Amino acid sequence: MPKKKARKRASLKGFFTAVGGVVVKIGAAAKRLGAAVKISKPPAEKADEVARRLREIKRLELMREEELKEERKLLEEKTWEERAELKRPLSERLSSVFYVPLKRPAVRLAKSFKGMDEDLYKANLRVTPERYAAMMLGVSVVIAVFAMIMMLLLRLPLLFVPLGGVLMFGLSFILIRTQPRRRAKARVGEINRLIPYALRHMATQLSSGIGLPETMTSVSQADYGAMSDEFGRVIRDMHAGMSMEEALTAMDRRVDSEPLRRATRQIQRTLRTGGDLSRTLNALADETAFEMRMKLRDYTQSLNLLTMIYMFASAVIPALLMVVIMISSSRAGGGITPQTAGVLYLVLLPFLLIYFVITIKRFEPRL
Repeated sequence: MPKKKARKRASLKGFFTAVGGVVVKIGAAAKRLGAAVKISKPPAEKADEVARRLREIKRLELMREEELKEERKLLEEKTWEERAELKRPLSERLSSVFYVPLKRPAVRLAKSFKGMDEDLYKANLRVTPERYAAMMLGVSVVIAVFAMIMMLLLRLPLLFVPLGGVLMFGLSFILIRTQPRRRAKARVGEINRLIPYALRHMATQLSSGIGLPETMTSVSQADYGAMSDEFGRVIRDMHAGMSMEEALTAMDRRVDSEPLRRATRQIQRTLRTGGDLSRTLNALADETAFEMRMKLRDYTQSLNLLTMIYMFASAVIPALLMVVIMISSSRAGGGITPQTAGVLYLVLLPFLLIYFVITIKRFEPRL
């Protein structure tokens, strides 16, 4: 018995000794692992430096994105400015080119012309009279010099070169001076042609419950040519501080169109007293369309007479001249000589036919 107890105690002691050795080994391994982890962990200063660098990189990226956005914005603004510059009329761009070298004579010339500012205002040319006078001088000089160079290249007599230059200078100067008036008349014709459609547009929008300023803005953004431009100027005047009646009065003053004048007066009367403006505008559109049809009918009736005169001038007169020449040559004296007949055929008849064509074109209604 005692031997069995001694062996049992020895076996228990060996077991606990083995377990204790394993526990000691595990603790030593854990201690070494903790030391290794502690050694591999960066110090606090190094971690702060890394975080600071990361924040700096992020800040630089944000700055770069802002710079790229600013560059894109500037590029878009430049592109829109170039497009707006190309949309400007040629006279406005040329006036900016010639104004600096020809400022002094242009100022004196602009003072001598009366009514130029009003003509430019009616033609919707946003230039001052001085700048337009500078363009007149500059373009006329360029055309005169070009004409003189062409005469020299064609080897014309030297006496004709300065005379031709002076003649071309005067013709171009007169044409450019009358350009604002002709442009204003062309705008009036375009407005008279498109005003029934614009009035129906306004009547439709007003009948659907849209306000008058929004309706005028819609017309200014539509494709009605000079009519849209004029309503756009009315909207800009209203944004500048003018009342609607004052802006419409200004449009009435710069556009010499009777249908537009009736429409603006009716709008002003409705603003003062009230009423159904949409029905009134529809009636004005129908009345204007009826007047246009009447003008077209009158033109077709007058065209028959003009066509007969043109046929007589182009067919009968040459044959009549030929008969007169033959009779005068058979009598051997007097009458029309062949030289005179040649001048009539080559100069007077073409001029007469061109005059008839221009007359027919002038009577044509702008529909």
